[in-house]
Amino acid sequence: MWSEADDANLPPTPTAGKKARKKASGKRTGKQVATLLGGGAKLPLPAGPSAIASPLDLIVAFVRAWDAGDADALAALFVDDADFINVVGLWWTSRLSIRRAHAWGFEKIFPNSTLTLEKLSQRLLGDDVAVVHARWRIDGQVDPHGDPAESRRGVFSAVVTRLPEGGWLCVSAHNTDIAPAADTNLSVGGVITPTSYLQAPSD
Repeated sequence: MWSEADDANLPPTPTAGKKARKKASGKRTGKQVATLLGGGAKLPLPAGPSAIASPLDLIVAFVRAWDAGDADALAALFVDDADFINVVGLWWTSRLSIRRAHAWGFEKIFPNSTLTLEKLSQRLLGDDVAVVHARWRIDGQVDPHGDPAESRRGVFSAVVTRLPEGGWLCVSAHNTDIAPAADTNLSVGGVITPTSYLQAPSD
């Protein structure tokens, strides 16, 4: 998993002017990619079939597991070395870490929450890979003091793969909050805030 400490392993940025920077950029990029990848091999796909019959069925199963507060059922939808990036950029890199994170979340943040699907789409990338997107609304979150929080909406995207013996599992997932009336985020004093760059109409 990447952390800020990994930046120390990247080659230094040249400071000798534009030509030197341009000349070194190709070599540096290759080294950076190799460093960030870490040379780790991907695990083989699980043996045996999955109960998930289609890419969209995986999203439906995710919602059912969420509403039941069942971290084991949710994690079972992922391959062993799956990636999951949550709404604040936390990056989990295994089925075990995905299960652990969601079990903690169901206990502390979403103890009685419900997840509602508002929109679904899929794009097949051949016979064995698909990208799915789901717009969601979550109700029942609590704040750090245990008091009810307002509803949130967001978009969940996932890359799913068909297993050799049938069924589908998720390889990579990314969750994003919808920030109303915002175009992007702005960092001020280390605080990330949704911000709009559109000018309000003048009278």
